[in-house]
Amino acid sequence: MCYSLGMNDFLQTGICSRLIERLAAAGITEPTPVQKTVIPMILQKKNVMFQSETGTGKTFAYLLQLIQMLEEDKEHEKTTGLLIVSPTQELASQIKIQAQLLTDLKTVLCIGGSSIARQVEQLKSGCRIAAGGSERLIELIHLKKLKVSGIKTVVLDEADRLLSKELRD
Repeated sequence: MCYSLGMNDFLQTGICSRLIERLAAAGITEPTPVQKTVIPMILQKKNVMFQSETGTGKTFAYLLQLIQMLEEDKEHEKTTGLLIVSPTQELASQIKIQAQLLTDLKTVLCIGGSSIARQVEQLKSGCRIAAGGSERLIELIHLKKLKVSGIKTVVLDEADRLLSKELRD
């Protein structure tokens, strides 16, 4: 398959062609500077902390390769492998939407203000990605409804806000 120069840039980051095609279908053909920097580091399984302005592609900077790794891991198809913690329900919801744009892996949104019973049902049938607010995620873990034994990666999106005085506890 032929790719334009922009898509070759995504190929050079190490992202597989299937994910590149999904990005192209969404109109994204060239990686942003933060994506060019972060994607290769995460593919090398390094712990990464990065900061970038709103609208620079931060979510895809970590989601692309983490989804790629999950899709390649056929051994743990029924367990949650990626946990994404967000300081707000709105951001958690956006993360879920972006994950679903990239993959068919089951993604569950775990946020307060929504039915916990429904979230438990979704988790019970198995999910690969769980995204949500820290309070609800901790609640589901304490209730033993969100199994942490299979989680290979935890993302603290907007870690500075998650560690703020208001959310620290």
